[in-house]
Amino acid sequence: MNETPFFFSVGTHQLFAVFHRPAAGAARCGVVLCSAIAEEKLWSHRVYVNAARELAKEDVAVLRFDFRGEGDSDMEFENGGLETRAADVLRAAEVLLDQEPRLRGCYFLGHRLGCAPAAMAASRFGERALGLIAWDPVGSGSNYLMQWLRSVLAAEFAQTGMAESRASLLKRLDAGETIVADGYGIGPSLYRDLMALEWPSVLAAVLCPVLAIDGNCEPPFWRESKRFHTRAPVMSRRTLEWLQASMQ
Repeated sequence: MNETPFFFSVGTHQLFAVFHRPAAGAARCGVVLCSAIAEEKLWSHRVYVNAARELAKEDVAVLRFDFRGEGDSDMEFENGGLETRAADVLRAAEVLLDQEPRLRGCYFLGHRLGCAPAAMAASRFGERALGLIAWDPVGSGSNYLMQWLRSVLAAEFAQTGMAESRASLLKRLDAGETIVADGYGIGPSLYRDLMALEWPSVLAAVLCPVLAIDGNCEPPFWRESKRFHTRAPVMSRRTLEWLQASMQ
């Protein structure tokens, strides 16, 4: 395989990416990999790398990248939301097809909250969206946010014996403030987008074929764990099998 790190632009911002090409011959298809966010992205990183490499060995070109506000990409985390992430995915898809001009379109692979911008991009990419693969999609953005805040407050209380109430945090978010959770700023855009996110509604706008994989088939590698997870063997295998069937 051939791995190329580079930056591509979205407006005035630079996004960091790695392009995984098959070692020999032309790519049979292309996949844009859309990661989870914040701590879930951190814990999943090695799984993403190995998933991209495994697909590249099967003649699948993969573009994985950092959303704006994360990793080595421009912008502050608190200034992004699902809409900025969807724009990032759309631009990443264009970049992938520029790199592999013989492909007529590409697939979108999202994980956790990354499934939402992947689906949003797929619904806007027209006939060039060949399929959507969703690894353990977040069903409700508001529930996701509540769980995120609950875990942050529990950790704070365990460390200090004191913690701000979740109701107080939500009141500040409603007032347009940015709050910090696990070191990440949740700003007005992300808060608004999470409160409005319902996976069935997002999925309803997607016209291309969809493979949704429940996260229960793997250990929760996207959460803090004493074990260092390097692969998602079931998700990767089902993804590859579905891609191979789609290309026949």
